[in-house]
Amino acid sequence: MPTLSQDQPDKSGPEPHSHRQTAESFGVDAERYDRARPPYPQALVDRIVAESPGRHVLDVGAGTGIEARQFQAAGCTVLGVEPDERMAAFARRSRVEVEVARFEDWQPAGRHFDAVIAGTAWHWVDPVAGAAKAAQVLHPGGRLAPFHHVPQLPAEVIDALAEAIQRVAPESPFNPGLLRKSALDAYQPLFAKIADGIRQSGSFSEPEQWRYDWQRTYSREEWLDQLPTFGGLTQLPPDKLTEVLDSAATAIDRLGGHATMPYTSVVITSTRSDTA
Repeated sequence: MPTLSQDQPDKSGPEPHSHRQTAESFGVDAERYDRARPPYPQALVDRIVAESPGRHVLDVGAGTGIEARQFQAAGCTVLGVEPDERMAAFARRSRVEVEVARFEDWQPAGRHFDAVIAGTAWHWVDPVAGAAKAAQVLHPGGRLAPFHHVPQLPAEVIDALAEAIQRVAPESPFNPGLLRKSALDAYQPLFAKIADGIRQSGSFSEPEQWRYDWQRTYSREEWLDQLPTFGGLTQLPPDKLTEVLDSAATAIDRLGGHATMPYTSVVITSTRSDTA
């Protein structure tokens, strides 16, 4: 199994978890978020479940419950922790138990879990404090397994988005231009920071990286439905968001009205040591 480089991760630029307004803005349209965001590969879910000591799961940044419902369907009992009350309320309506708090501030009240997961949300958590908190609530041998979707947008769509965002919101933390060559390469500094935070906690085995490749074809309407759920766009005023969507729509029309999106879903995972 591949492990992650222990080279110092890139410290340039602001840390994602410091963007609290963005991190807690996704509930502006929770129904759209749940409808438009894709689920995770079943093989990813099955492997985390199989390689955890039991089926009590804590879902950090649970959002609307997308991955929580997948783990429930795999036979797990899931508790979510989510900072946005609007997202939590939606998840509860889909029968996911959620407590509202930032993970770093959440009080476990003596509860322990077999796995701590996070679906495209761990970058909103302080990587060192988050790993230390996970160690506190995991049983010995329990698995920490944050995972992320890495979409490779078509070049035409990236260029259209980058130009529109630079024009209407140059201060936005959402920078699709970074994904022009290889989205997976662009995400590796983030994954290195997550792994480094796990190491710094001193409570886990050496982190591993699991990856799952898949793809999905989006219609013009499906892609434009998902786009407003991206961090950095959730806070745009309606007129500026419309400009961004119009640019993306034009690019997709040039591709024939649909876009096939290769995805890599990446898990950064480690087990809590018995001496933690």
